[in-house]
Amino acid sequence: MILLNSTKSSALGEDIASYLRINFESVSSRIFPDGETYIRISNDLQGKEVFIVQTMFPEPNNSLMEFLLIADTAKDLGAKKVTGIIPYMAYARQDRKFQAGEALSMKTVAALLKSVGVEYLITVDTHYQHVPHGKFDLFGLNSMNISAGRLLLAHIKDKFDEDLITIGPDFGSSEMVKYATGEEKVLKKEKICPICGLPATQCKCETKDKEYIISDVEGDFDFKDKTVVILDDIIASGGTMIQTVKKVKSGGARNIIIAATHGLFLKDSLNTLRTLTDYLVVTDSISTPVSNVSVAPLIGAFNTKS
Repeated sequence: MILLNSTKSSALGEDIASYLRINFESVSSRIFPDGETYIRISNDLQGKEVFIVQTMFPEPNNSLMEFLLIADTAKDLGAKKVTGIIPYMAYARQDRKFQAGEALSMKTVAALLKSVGVEYLITVDTHYQHVPHGKFDLFGLNSMNISAGRLLLAHIKDKFDEDLITIGPDFGSSEMVKYATGEEKVLKKEKICPICGLPATQCKCETKDKEYIISDVEGDFDFKDKTVVILDDIIASGGTMIQTVKKVKSGGARNIIIAATHGLFLKDSLNTLRTLTDYLVVTDSISTPVSNVSVAPLIGAFNTKS
């Protein structure tokens, strides 16, 4: 077995290879002046099982193309089996159609992965609501989604030796929270269309370029004098998380902790969330200043069992 590393996941790839006790090799990659990607693999892959590690943020389109070229080249060099390890999967939130005429982007990406010879895909807390942790079929591609929720909570418990109450910021986090804690404690958020001013459930606007405004979050939980962990799969612009923190703080929480698998931290959300909370942690699926939990043991443990 051999692990090929992309440009976006060098440290994580090395950690996974070390955990699996397999060879770790970097792939030569560069961008031409016209924006095209160049890939070269110098290793002998004939008859070998190959793992390719690539996280797809930032620059998801370039990251996807780089992965496809690496996988296709590995097959050309005689790899027996190619497994994709993509901790943060681009386009995963478009795995169903929300409006007529939309591209089913995840279906297209799955087809591309299969077309270059990827036989198995491993992701971490990808936005598949129906599969928080386990094997599933991703538009014909054999896949495994691994949840980092329990790992994040174990890290927090090591730092905060006290009783914790763990909640999710919205319905989208419900399966992750339930898998991590055994309880489905989540808040509900109210999203308002900036064009018509109606709730998202009533909005009929066909405009594509709009972003719903989060007006409020609701939930009947007792936060007074408690340490509250807000657990989610992804923090993008941070709007939902900021509103959740305000709700928890207004409920009298003693400490507020944010834990998420993927930290995109768009705009200035990282600094904002740091100032609002007592502790903030994400995994190294994407490298950030607060990526203090590694998903390498999760991925490595799965592969040693499979």
